[in-house]
Amino acid sequence: MLAASLQNVSSYYGAETVLQGVTFQISEGQKLGLIGANGSGKTTVLRIMAGQQEHSAGQVVIPEAVRVGYVPQFVEHDANDTAIGFLLSEYNVIAQTLREQEQRLEDAPERVMSAALRAYQKARDDYDHVEGDLFPQRARSMLDTMGLAGKADQMVGSMSGGETNALALARALLAQPDLLILDEPANHLDYLGVAWLEDFLARFKGAVLMVSHNRYLLDRVVGGILELEDGKVTAYEGNYSTHRATKLRQLLAQQADYLANQKRLARLEALVKRFEQYARVYDDAMWGKRLRARRSQLEREKRQAVEKPALADAGISAEFEAQAPRANIALQVRGYARSFDDLTLFDDADMDVAGGESVALVGPNGSGKTTLLRDIVENGDWEDEHIRIGPSMELGYSAQHQEVLDDDSTVVMEVRSVAPMSNQVAFALLSRFRFVHEDMQKRVGDLSGGERNRLQLAKLMATKPNFLILDEPTNHLDIPSREAVEEALEDFPGTVLVVSHDRYFLDKIVDRVVEVQDKRLVSYPGNFTEFWRARGRSTVDVVGRVSQRRSRREPDRVQRAADRKTTADLEARIRAAEREKLDLEEGLAKAFSSHDHRAGRRAKRRLDRVTAQLEDLYAKWTALG
Repeated sequence: MLAASLQNVSSYYGAETVLQGVTFQISEGQKLGLIGANGSGKTTVLRIMAGQQEHSAGQVVIPEAVRVGYVPQFVEHDANDTAIGFLLSEYNVIAQTLREQEQRLEDAPERVMSAALRAYQKARDDYDHVEGDLFPQRARSMLDTMGLAGKADQMVGSMSGGETNALALARALLAQPDLLILDEPANHLDYLGVAWLEDFLARFKGAVLMVSHNRYLLDRVVGGILELEDGKVTAYEGNYSTHRATKLRQLLAQQADYLANQKRLARLEALVKRFEQYARVYDDAMWGKRLRARRSQLEREKRQAVEKPALADAGISAEFEAQAPRANIALQVRGYARSFDDLTLFDDADMDVAGGESVALVGPNGSGKTTLLRDIVENGDWEDEHIRIGPSMELGYSAQHQEVLDDDSTVVMEVRSVAPMSNQVAFALLSRFRFVHEDMQKRVGDLSGGERNRLQLAKLMATKPNFLILDEPTNHLDIPSREAVEEALEDFPGTVLVVSHDRYFLDKIVDRVVEVQDKRLVSYPGNFTEFWRARGRSTVDVVGRVSQRRSRREPDRVQRAADRKTTADLEARIRAAEREKLDLEEGLAKAFSSHDHRAGRRAKRRLDRVTAQLEDLYAKWTALG
């Protein structure tokens, strides 16, 4: 059954084309991820599908029986809304309309009775459609389900970003949608919240269309990718990792065709030159005719030539230079304590970071991660009693809320303030972070969140620190930009301490995780996936209390032990296969760059087998969950 479709949909803002002939469909129960560079029009697609925005041309088809739930990236609410008031806002309109139509029907004279009956019936149908008699009770239950118990009367404006996201999702789910449209649903969620969201969406029975830059979320939830480029959508089967590998394979095949085509064109050009010589020497009509024919063939084949392939533009080109660390100690935290009024964040906490190490600092929202990073930057010193920074360490700090930027400065002056350079050199640096000439004199306070984050990264590149303190460095960045930052940090020889909710990012760059746990700092070796396993967590553990999708009989002790062993074995095989998959993807990319088609074909065949194996392993793992 069709849930929704777009057919040749276009959208224009004045003379600017945002969408051009976008066509795709989503079926009942299907889950799709919509990806693309920042500003490519992803939110416009979602708003058009949700009926929040008009389109300029084309057709949007959503069957009348399909209920749509829409969760925008930025949740709008009334300044006086409480959490329960926010959930009941649409219901209150429906209930009020029904009461008004009941009164109108009661008072209607005979001549307008038919119209009053029709209006009443429509209001009644709308009320029954949302199960109006049960709606207030369901709304309060939904608050508990979404982890917002006890917050019914809290003002929405005082809630955290993650709580507001959960509230917006709760309102969408109260409509019992057949199609859930989500715009960056993982924004502001901590790692536990994202794990909950993954599990919830994987279990959700309806269709899902989701815009997200969270690659693990896309890998775990969706079965297809829609990529929006140059105003058009291309559909790919599989999750994000499968999509990425598919594109690499296509580029490799296109490059082989391109090189063969270029060789043929070179031979034709050489033949035309020889015929030109023969025509001059022999001054023969036959040679002139042959020359004209070959020239025509050359021009025709040039017009039909295979386009030169190119890897997707990373958008930014980051490179963090530093000398390899000479010191063993980059950071020592001893007996660290931090409180705000009656709230204690840390009490006698310890942590060590060695020179050249890449460490992730994780913990729930509000646990004090950002506070600790700020204290390291502001108070850290070799002579400090609690926060010691190695004497040879030069810190570079990227702040989550970008408070290190001067809002009254211009973009070019902000970069020039951290290192001596001319305007020309500053522009060359900023252009690597997708700033253009027109941006140079922009006021920093007028930049978007993504632009401010890119400006912070440009400043880090200019200062060349050997110890990077990064608080959510990939916030507001699209996937290609995130991957560019990952590659830069993988090559960075210095020390990294990073807070991030992007687990894909953490798995790529860190070799140790430190968790904020009971006001202390607890260290785990390995990347985020290994930390998650060491903590004995799974998405099922995290969300078991809130998921009402299924209930199971508690297995007996022997069965539980067998299931734990099977789960551990599956997780070990999944980790090994994921590592092999990443290696093969990198090998495929290298083969593309070096024109080694034989190696590329070998990597492609092996990658196909490993991808299929992974899908089977994840299916078994989910069934055991």
